[in-house]
Amino acid sequence: MTPGAPAMPPPGVVPAMAPPGQMGMGYGPPACGLTGMDMLQNLSHVQVQEQANLVQELTAMIGMEIEMANRYRVLDSAENQLFYAVERTSCCKRQLQQGCCHDCAPWEVDMLYTPPGHPNQLFLAMRRPCQLTCCCLNRPVAAVVDQITGEKIGSFKDPCTCCSLRFHIRDENDDDVLLVDGGLCCCQPGIWCPLPCGPCSKVDFEVKDAVNGNKVAEVTKQVPGCLSWCFTPDVDNYQVEFGAVTNPKWKAIVLALTIFMDFRYFNTNRNNEEARDQWAN
Repeated sequence: MTPGAPAMPPPGVVPAMAPPGQMGMGYGPPACGLTGMDMLQNLSHVQVQEQANLVQELTAMIGMEIEMANRYRVLDSAENQLFYAVERTSCCKRQLQQGCCHDCAPWEVDMLYTPPGHPNQLFLAMRRPCQLTCCCLNRPVAAVVDQITGEKIGSFKDPCTCCSLRFHIRDENDDDVLLVDGGLCCCQPGIWCPLPCGPCSKVDFEVKDAVNGNKVAEVTKQVPGCLSWCFTPDVDNYQVEFGAVTNPKWKAIVLALTIFMDFRYFNTNRNNEEARDQWAN
């Protein structure tokens, strides 16, 4: 290296420009060399917070919603941001997510490991390519890749189910290891009538062992509050309890699936639909 030249960061490390909302107070800095997988292995639960986009919400209010790139903060129990996920899908492809071809639409998300007081690191890449999907044929599958090693750590599949929400989490060999089960939609009022309080404020998903069917973890979708429900109805929070899941790769795929579920099933903006109805009348 030329004398006096600035040192380059090691592979997989992003220059320390913290994403919006980075919090470093009250959290001890991780040990040198700690990776995102190491951090996940030590976490028993996290909260995923979707970030509102002003352009998307304003255009939804006039019935002409423009689908912007989704962004998510992943927080620990002390509300310190440890991971930050951002959608990389192109603008034109994002608009397909709201149409009749949403099952065919591609989906790309990158996730950074953002330890407080340390440089941000590349962590995960989630890729769901554009493909022809019809009912039970060629159902969506998204691969989860370790961005540092470039190796596939697993995937998840959205199978065709009748009146229920169910997902398969698979390892790097495409063998089922976990099942995420939201039960019958009619039994979860938070799906068909989301409200900021009471039983309609949440949707519960049980994470089960694919071998014995025992519950090992849980994911809960939550309406953030009254203001969010009124002005940003497509924004939700998720509480992820890892429970008996100890494999950090499986935890990473559960985290990735949580973001996918928000994309796929909880991304409808009520304000946009109401504004379109008013224009139609």
